[in-house]
Amino acid sequence: MRLLASTHPTELKVCMFPIKCSQCNNILPIENISQSRKIGETQGFCSQCKAWTSVPLPSMQKQIIYLDQSFLSAACLEADKSNSQDEVRIHSKLMELKRQQRVFVIVSDIHSRETSAIADNYAENRNKLWQFQNDLADGSVACDWDEIFVAQWRRILVCQNDSYPLPATDIGLTNPHQLQIGVRIQPTNLWRQRLHRETARSPETINDELQNIYKRQLENIPISGDAYDCLNYVRELWRKDIRQGIASRRKQRELNRAMEQVIKELESGRIPEIPSWEEPSPFRRVVAEVIQGLEEESTLQRWLELLEDDSENLCAYVKIRSVFEAVLLWELKTGKITNNSKKFHRNLGLSRQNDIDHISTFVPYVDILTTDNSMRNLCENKLVADELKQFSCEIFSKSNYDKFETRLDKLLA
Repeated sequence: MRLLASTHPTELKVCMFPIKCSQCNNILPIENISQSRKIGETQGFCSQCKAWTSVPLPSMQKQIIYLDQSFLSAACLEADKSNSQDEVRIHSKLMELKRQQRVFVIVSDIHSRETSAIADNYAENRNKLWQFQNDLADGSVACDWDEIFVAQWRRILVCQNDSYPLPATDIGLTNPHQLQIGVRIQPTNLWRQRLHRETARSPETINDELQNIYKRQLENIPISGDAYDCLNYVRELWRKDIRQGIASRRKQRELNRAMEQVIKELESGRIPEIPSWEEPSPFRRVVAEVIQGLEEESTLQRWLELLEDDSENLCAYVKIRSVFEAVLLWELKTGKITNNSKKFHRNLGLSRQNDIDHISTFVPYVDILTTDNSMRNLCENKLVADELKQFSCEIFSKSNYDKFETRLDKLLA
């Protein structure tokens, strides 16, 4: 199913130029113009010559905004509470700016995953929040972190650089700055909720795994050093994971060749020697996606060479996420936070990991991002701030929503 979203009146005012049929030069009415994500273009139907024509639309400089789950939940589910009035008021202004096409609001698959995890006894809230997010995104849901990881590494390996700003195509958007007119044809995205509900693991299971990971890392981290040494340690773990993914991909390729030989021997009546099978690396899938369509062996070899160099040859996602992981691990090591606290879910567990994913994934692509107060404080840690300062994104939370609102007021003015 696809959702038809009609143009707002204020959007029509933006379009001050006549749109004409490319064949007969007849002016096309707005209601005959539609935008389809499936074919990736805007088309107009000419009632005079009965033909569809491609409609090139100009770009407008919009502010790209990413709202985290805490903001969305407050604006949608807690709108009647006094402590959520800031979010409600800001949301109202954002909707007006969306109608004026001065902002583009991103909703991602990370939101989808978090919303789908809401328990069944809160199904009404889950569905309400899901619809709220889908409407905010106009049906266009941005990628999850792994797809962006793939896009960033492909660009490094193909173009031999990872210069900023990064293109919006990384996050599944063709051109968020493009003028929107006519009827927008968008997917309903209902399949995402079903998929996440079917594949979701319980927060308790995930938190148990995270506790074990932290325990292993604390046991292996160098005894002496400082937070910067901790960052080098964490980034080396990321490089190790990618190397194991590359090795696993090569073994898979060898196994495929060996199985082809097994089939040939079976067909000739001989009993072949069955090759051994090894558990694949968790990174094998993303490695396969990164090299898809490229010359495989030379690309894998270049990737390994980049990983042998310094940490500057990591993609943006890994650079940002690893610095958060290092700071949390260092705070664990120095006793500022504990691994077995009742607040583990919030401080280190699934909730915190989702917050880190929001920021690590989308800070390179957006102008404004919201998070909770605790996460924004973490962003002001020197180690994290030094990594984030190369991006132009401003990060807001409950404690400084007044500055966020002031920025929106300037756009409205």
